[in-house]
Amino acid sequence: MLTLRTQKAIALMQDIASRRGGSARETYRITPGEMEELLACLRTKGLILPGQPDGEKSANPADGYRLARPLREIFLLDVLEALDEHLNCNRPTTEEFYFHYNRVAPKLGVVNHMTRLYLEEIKLSEC
Repeated sequence: MLTLRTQKAIALMQDIASRRGGSARETYRITPGEMEELLACLRTKGLILPGQPDGEKSANPADGYRLARPLREIFLLDVLEALDEHLNCNRPTTEEFYFHYNRVAPKLGVVNHMTRLYLEEIKLSEC
């Protein structure tokens, strides 16, 4: 349901929030160019700010940022808008979907289901 690009951005923001280092970079195999592009989008929309706690130095570009507000106050819609991304609602919700998206799966599952219901009512002749 979430594009890989969106998943990478969310993982980067979680890394920034937790100061985990390169966890997202390793898990999602984010290239340096990809990371710079994602960080630029998040920074431009005000979701992250430059700045590193205690003057620490790191080879990971994401370590040079902090969240603009607490993670619990940043919403999926904020990230989607920052990246100019969308939701993929072109498949029914599966068991694998619930495993992959963990705690947020029930909410995303409802969004997916409702979007599919509305889309199947739109005839091409109406577009």
